[in-house]
Amino acid sequence: MKENQKGLDGLIREVMDQMEDRRYGKKIVTRYRSSFQLLMSVSHETGDDGLSEKLIKAFLDRPVSCSEKWAQKELTHRKRCIRLLLSLARTGTVDWRRQGTDSTSGKLMNKGFQLELESFIRYLEQKGFSPNTMSGYKRMVAYFLLFCQKNGYGKLSDIRTNDVSTFILSLYRDGRYRPSTIGSGLAGLRRFLSANDHTAQFLLEMPVHLPREVKIIEIYNSKELAALRSTLSSGVLTKRDTAVCRLLLETGLRGIDVCSLKLKDIDWEKDCISIIQNKTKKTLTLPLRASYGNDNADYILNERPQSKSGYVFLKTFAPFGRLGTGSIYEILKKLEELAGIKKEGRPVGSRMTRHNAASSMLRAGIPMSDISAALGHMDPNIVSVYLSTDAMSLVACTLPLPAVREAAEKHPVF
Repeated sequence: MKENQKGLDGLIREVMDQMEDRRYGKKIVTRYRSSFQLLMSVSHETGDDGLSEKLIKAFLDRPVSCSEKWAQKELTHRKRCIRLLLSLARTGTVDWRRQGTDSTSGKLMNKGFQLELESFIRYLEQKGFSPNTMSGYKRMVAYFLLFCQKNGYGKLSDIRTNDVSTFILSLYRDGRYRPSTIGSGLAGLRRFLSANDHTAQFLLEMPVHLPREVKIIEIYNSKELAALRSTLSSGVLTKRDTAVCRLLLETGLRGIDVCSLKLKDIDWEKDCISIIQNKTKKTLTLPLRASYGNDNADYILNERPQSKSGYVFLKTFAPFGRLGTGSIYEILKKLEELAGIKKEGRPVGSRMTRHNAASSMLRAGIPMSDISAALGHMDPNIVSVYLSTDAMSLVACTLPLPAVREAAEKHPVF
């Protein structure tokens, strides 16, 4: 029984590792992690031995406290979770094809539109877009071609003025997107329209500026940082986990870049680390500081398994493959638990350590351009979001209110 549940947990871990390797968004990864936790909980409750029909039915039938519309979406999501696990269990590889996207494009009856979509997908593949980005672009263009098909168009040259703007408004009306979330999808539509001489003229109908969701970023406070450092120095974590945590906290590297770090990337003589970032494909060179440098050396010399692998951080058990990005979350979560840090609703993972590193540099007076370079951002302006973590800087930006007495004298109340 315990062995079978461990097997199910292993399948889940493998899917989560691959999901982060494929650079799925944080919100998506968090949602899948939550669903898989529910699946494990149902497995324990039913006492079932693996991905049987009984367990799958119990998981899909677990009630959801939300509206009928969202309950249907949750059911679709749970079915996808099961499909991912079953494909891995049966074939040894995860089938990442989305039925939702395929069913959307499958509604295209017009052969010409089908070919246009296929040609666009090949273009994205040639450009080296990530699977997640390609999926979003494909979905948006499929929606647009379905809109054209519904209007009775037979080819792209039938598109007329105001069609693009009408289509975008229909996305809001149908609830497929919100103004603050549609931007990434429209980037795909913009590329699609640009590729055709006739449709390129309708780029003028694309909105120039869209509102974006801006959230105040949470970081560790001074007491929490002290607790984290104390825990890292106590020796309660393995040498590998200590080195990983120290590297994340002090450099702000992305989790995928830490997992992809190779032995040849560390120049011990010049005291620097040089990597090709997974997200931007740009080179990033960082100083090899004594703090995390010593922890890395300690792990490599005294704990790292004997392996021909070129990666620095390896899994604990044979065949000692590269550490997966899903493990980064678990390592940081364990560190927080040991440090006594518990805050519901706050993110846990490399995004949190990345935000914290940026905020620390900002409070130290380091120019935003230098912070952007250290974090490997392609857009230097992205660093401005970290201003919300610096309370003193925010206070300096506030405008004084006029004195109440002066306002009353100018506008007396009778």
